[in-house]
Amino acid sequence: MAHQRGGTLNRTGGADLHLHSTHSDGTLEPTRLVELCAGQGLEALSLTDHDTVSGVEEAREAGRRLGIRVISGVELSAEFRGHEIHLLGYGFDPRDPALLSALERYRGERARRAERIVARLNALGVPLKLEQVSTMAGARALGRPHLADALLRGGMVSSFQEAFEKYLNPGRPAFVSRSRFSLEEAREVMDGAGGVLVLAHPHLNLSSANIRLLLEAGIDGLEAVHPLLKPSQRRELETLASGRGLPATGGSDCHGPGRGPVRLGSLRVPLETVDRIDAGRGSIGSGARASGRQP
Repeated sequence: MAHQRGGTLNRTGGADLHLHSTHSDGTLEPTRLVELCAGQGLEALSLTDHDTVSGVEEAREAGRRLGIRVISGVELSAEFRGHEIHLLGYGFDPRDPALLSALERYRGERARRAERIVARLNALGVPLKLEQVSTMAGARALGRPHLADALLRGGMVSSFQEAFEKYLNPGRPAFVSRSRFSLEEAREVMDGAGGVLVLAHPHLNLSSANIRLLLEAGIDGLEAVHPLLKPSQRRELETLASGRGLPATGGSDCHGPGRGPVRLGSLRVPLETVDRIDAGRGSIGSGARASGRQP
């Protein structure tokens, strides 16, 4: 598919399957995000907000209007062998009751975590109020970027990045970990909603050995294309996925203006990857069945 924008034909194609909007910690509304993707000549995308699917239908509607495929997506924080991992769910029913219930529970955990972070900041002499954070987040899934925004707006740091480096990153004085899905729960929820479960930016959280162990546990795919992965890591992940008949997904992990230099559509995967996800787990190879699950 080619897209006509401003008199110029853009044939770049492909899919960006890792994007965030204002429904979690991004800065672009879903409709605007889809519009920009279409302008970049993308043929498909997935909105993968943290712990929420509230923006999926808006993105789908924009996709229908602009002729770009939008597959359902979400990013979950989970735990595997004591390591925090991020999982991307794709191709599920965004109205599934069990999925919605689980996501609501973890959004509540996000709110409670923010309360504890604010308490730690106050103990450090930083006069941030929870109301300031809530104003930045609105009704969306609350995360550390909203705390950083509130700190910046309140003049308590000089930049968004300083908020993380000084207070909010792991090991910094206001950091608080939060409850996460177990791998088993995340897999059960995604299976029930009819989706596939992909390990996000694998080498950012896990060693090669643990990535292989996770494949044995029954993950449905690997994100091999991501701005923080080295070329050698990308090749390793693509080889691992191919050897097990799994999709190698990927995308820009763009959070929009003000959230780093990464631009949406800057990293893409072939449209065939989207076709495999749309076809469901029945089309995915041995990794999805390594734990004895049936397609």
